[in-house]
Amino acid sequence: MIYAVILAGGTSKRFGKTLPKQFVQVGKKALLLWSVSTFLEVAEIAKIVIVLPEEWFEFGKHLVLSNVRTDKLQFVSGGATRTESLLRALHFVQESYGLKDEDMAVTHDAARPFVRKDHIVRSIELCEKSWAATLALPATDTVGVSDGEKLVSLTDRSRTFIVQTPQTFKIKAFLELYERLAEDQRASLTDATGVFILNGQPVAIVEGDPTNVKVTTEFDLTIAETIAELLSK
Repeated sequence: MIYAVILAGGTSKRFGKTLPKQFVQVGKKALLLWSVSTFLEVAEIAKIVIVLPEEWFEFGKHLVLSNVRTDKLQFVSGGATRTESLLRALHFVQESYGLKDEDMAVTHDAARPFVRKDHIVRSIELCEKSWAATLALPATDTVGVSDGEKLVSLTDRSRTFIVQTPQTFKIKAFLELYERLAEDQRASLTDATGVFILNGQPVAIVEGDPTNVKVTTEFDLTIAETIAELLSK
């Protein structure tokens, strides 16, 4: 089976508002509802697990269920970190439905409202032939590495990508590879692909879309509102 995991468990400390960004209105609907609506269009997905912050759990659940009617939705409280939230969702799937080797999770950040259906489908197709796939954009800027104060090296731009979501992977493989990581490796994780890469497993690339922006700041929200307006025309 294929499960979607929409990560909306953060409290948006960098966003600068009392209301977490995933619940803020963008265009005609809340940020979270944009991606929920798109994932519901993907027939291959059996269940959608939405991870919500514990202190906003009932608020977020009511928001979604007031706007969406489907039996595909499940809700889980998030953890202290993105990785912990993802693990909670995967363990929920494991405990509720059991796991087969081929079962997949399509994970996505609710902060990226404009995910495209064809990208979700393509990531599933690539994951069927491998362990994991991610959306990523070829870097158009030179990316430097610093020692904290000065640039000490530059990446090869022709081989550098800006990683996005969704990220799709075989669930059993992810959980097994995560257990192999040392504590410092687990602490360094910022997304699902790291579990595979740190174990020496390559991740397939689906070329992303510049409109698949991540809303982190109020400036990002302004960009998202502009995109939402363009998409509504």
